[in-house]
Amino acid sequence: MFYIIEQGSRIKTPVDRLFVPRGVPEVAASPAVSAVSSGSVDQSESKSQSIKNNVYTDASDDEPERSRVIYSHQIMSSPVVTASVDQTLEEIWVLFSKSRFHHLPILNNQQQLQGIVSDRDILRFAANKQRDVGGYRIEQLMTKRVISAAEETEVRLIAEVMCRQAIGAVPITDDSAALVGIVSRSDILRTLVNRAPLELWA
Repeated sequence: MFYIIEQGSRIKTPVDRLFVPRGVPEVAASPAVSAVSSGSVDQSESKSQSIKNNVYTDASDDEPERSRVIYSHQIMSSPVVTASVDQTLEEIWVLFSKSRFHHLPILNNQQQLQGIVSDRDILRFAANKQRDVGGYRIEQLMTKRVISAAEETEVRLIAEVMCRQAIGAVPITDDSAALVGIVSRSDILRTLVNRAPLELWA
């Protein structure tokens, strides 16, 4: 399940509402291809393919079995580094420069999720030379309409929402709307590399 969090309010949102409709390109007819008789297949290629299959099978047998990754709570980063709405852009940038993450949830004094900001947001904002970055508070720049997800949301749906909405991270909240984790593109890629099989496709 996904939620839209804005100004401290959380609205349950069906996943299909987060998907931007995409047109399906018309498929052009391909030219006809002449049939190839079975007798024309080179036997050496067939033997080579058989060897490759055996090597793949042997490698698969040696690999230890790993549990499937399906839900967000299995890959999310937790605990989450956060910032306050009262902090300045300069203070937030110091946090980014000292850490390896690229997205930072912003909380109010009641520890409620108020927004999210990325290091790219700050870089784009600072690119305007007429702005004194140090004089701005982070709440003036952060994204205030935050797409979040529950702990039992499927990773494949989070990945699709990221692609459709062009976002790099999704905060994870519990039943009381408290922030318990965050799933970023890096988390998904790291899981694919280190903890596959990852259930990305239905």
